[in-house]
Amino acid sequence: MKFSKFIFHGFILFLITITFSCHEHTGSKLPELNNGKVWVADKSTRLGFQKMDEQFHHANSLESLEDYHKQADQILSIINEIQSSCTMSGQGHEELHNYINLLLEEVRIMKGNDIDLAKKAKSELIEKISKHSLYFE
Repeated sequence: MKFSKFIFHGFILFLITITFSCHEHTGSKLPELNNGKVWVADKSTRLGFQKMDEQFHHANSLESLEDYHKQADQILSIINEIQSSCTMSGQGHEELHNYINLLLEEVRIMKGNDIDLAKKAKSELIEKISKHSLYFE
C-alpha cells in the first residue's frame, strides 16, 4: 500500500514537472490583455475553467490535509486536460500559460504538509479561478 502511494505521489510530481516544462516561462504573472480586450480561448480551455469553477467555488474550513491533496490532484487533472487539448496559439496561448502557472503555484502549496498554508492556497486558487473571465472568454 505504501509503495503504491509513493508511486502515485511520484506521478503527480512528474505531472507538475511536465506542466511547468512544456513551455518556456519567465515567472508567473497575471496575463496581459489583448489590446485592452480579453483573449478568445478555445473550447477545451473554456470547458476546463468552467469545470474548475463548478468544482472549486467555495472553501470549507473542515477539510483535512488529505482533502486538499485530493483537490490539488483534481485541479492538476483538469489543467492537464486543458493543456493536452489546447489549440490556442500566439500571445493568447502564452498568456493562458501565465495564468495556469498562477494556479499551479497554489496547487503546489495545497500538495504540501502544512494545512494552514493549504487552506490559504485553496482560497487563493478559488479566487484566481473565478477571475479567469477577466482575461479569457
